[in-house]
Amino acid sequence: MPSPARKAAARSRRRRRISNVRPPPVLIRKVWDNVEEGALCLLLFFMVTITFITVVTRYVFDLPLSYIDQLVPNLFVWVTFLGASAAVKRHAHLGLSLLYDMAPAGARAVLDALILLGCGAFFLGTAVYGAKIVSMQMENRLMTSLGYPSWFVGLAVPVGSVLFVVRAVEAWARHRRGA
Repeated sequence: MPSPARKAAARSRRRRRISNVRPPPVLIRKVWDNVEEGALCLLLFFMVTITFITVVTRYVFDLPLSYIDQLVPNLFVWVTFLGASAAVKRHAHLGLSLLYDMAPAGARAVLDALILLGCGAFFLGTAVYGAKIVSMQMENRLMTSLGYPSWFVGLAVPVGSVLFVVRAVEAWARHRRGA
């Protein structure tokens, strides 16, 4: 028969094991909250690596890899739209807050809603138009010199725009709750 101290220690170990396991919704929420940052880190890493390799091969080995130079600006399109989505999530976009700061609290709520509606309408329009462009690119099967479809680059516009709208609504809801 195990002693009471051993039973207590076993219970404590079981509790620690159980508490280290995250329930799926918490893990999914954590991934969702950081999807842009993770993608941006990967894309920026690849952009820096590709740029470094092309500089070294061009100036050290005198073997220019000009065809791969096209990849960095294409990845930059993704970085731009994902970065806009990440910035709206943090309220990190540049803005003129002079009038907003001078407005009373009630007017600020109205301004928040107007800003959300204006940005949301713009980015929803951008998403719709971007999706039409991607659809045309898929139909035409346009290929870049690197051998991947050109719609891959164009897909950054609707994906980033929809993420922007979703993050703007989330940020506005958090702001209204006071969180």
